[in-house]
Amino acid sequence: MEHYDPRKLPDMPELMIAGPGELHEEDLDVLGHQVIAHYGDLWTQLHNDCIAALGKLLGASDAPYVIPGTGTTCLDAAVFNLFEAGQRVVVANTGFFGNRLMEVATAHGLEVVEIPVEAGAPIDAAAIGAAAERADGVLTVHVETATGVRHPIEDIASAARAAGALYLVDGIASVGGELCDVDAMGLDCLVTGSQKGLEAPPGLGVLALGERGRERVETRARRPATFYLDLKRWDYYRTEWAAWHPHPVTMPSNVMLALYSSIIRIAEAGIETWVDRRADLARRCREGFVELGFTPVAAEGYEATLVVAMWADDPLPIVGHLLTNHSIMISGGLPPLQGKSLRVGLMGRTATDAMVERILAGVAEVVEA
Repeated sequence: MEHYDPRKLPDMPELMIAGPGELHEEDLDVLGHQVIAHYGDLWTQLHNDCIAALGKLLGASDAPYVIPGTGTTCLDAAVFNLFEAGQRVVVANTGFFGNRLMEVATAHGLEVVEIPVEAGAPIDAAAIGAAAERADGVLTVHVETATGVRHPIEDIASAARAAGALYLVDGIASVGGELCDVDAMGLDCLVTGSQKGLEAPPGLGVLALGERGRERVETRARRPATFYLDLKRWDYYRTEWAAWHPHPVTMPSNVMLALYSSIIRIAEAGIETWVDRRADLARRCREGFVELGFTPVAAEGYEATLVVAMWADDPLPIVGHLLTNHSIMISGGLPPLQGKSLRVGLMGRTATDAMVERILAGVAEVVEA
């Protein structure tokens, strides 16, 4: 096995995978800044400003949590804090990450009611609402990374609320590329990660509570059996240690500052404008594949912006050709579409018209060969 020196890495392909994305130069500069202390006046102000900017981006009046780890870390935290063992949750099985939500819920001792969703189709909010009449919660993804489908979370939120069930949304593959407004959409909890639509380095999970989510955290029968993921512990440090160390663990300061830098860029453009631009790029990418004879996985009107998924009888030659001959890395399929699809990620520095045109030109070479 060949060993690599991390100080002398070989030339790497440009990433157009379904996450993470490549960093913008200004964020890369921030990431490379000398480490600063994760406590004290300067850090506390930077930390608080980042949290406030993130809350505004997410439409969350309750200050979101930024927890070292991944989006999945915060899915674990959300289930830990919103539900208790033995409770029943409805989970839409939309694909690889819908199935992961079922696995997370099962690991926490919850009774899972599975709602199967056909690959490419949106979640049926009415079916979710009917099942939720006998449940404590609903869990779905917003964008299923395996299929590139954007699911109707606002409709699902309404159905869950009418049934009296809390609604937890996995927005790991949507936040930053889709409109996700916690308060306006009635989401009880929204989870995401730093490395996809927020276009920051991997290493941070984000969790935002809506009004009913906050009420659940405050009124649960007992605190969750965890130190690290207990949101009330994070609340304690936010208040009791607010002036010096507003979190219970060492924060990866450089990663959080790079996240803050990226949030500033998105906010300066305006989230609606930012999302519209990315949607236009995704549309051009899909249309280019259609012109080459491919079919989108997502049903019309439910196509995601950060992940473009296309049916492909044999995706490996395409993925391999782009990597070998064009130094561009795209993604193959994930279960249940492994070996049947390919995926292009539109995230970070490489989410440009020029890169989409390079991919389409490379795919055309394979199709025409």
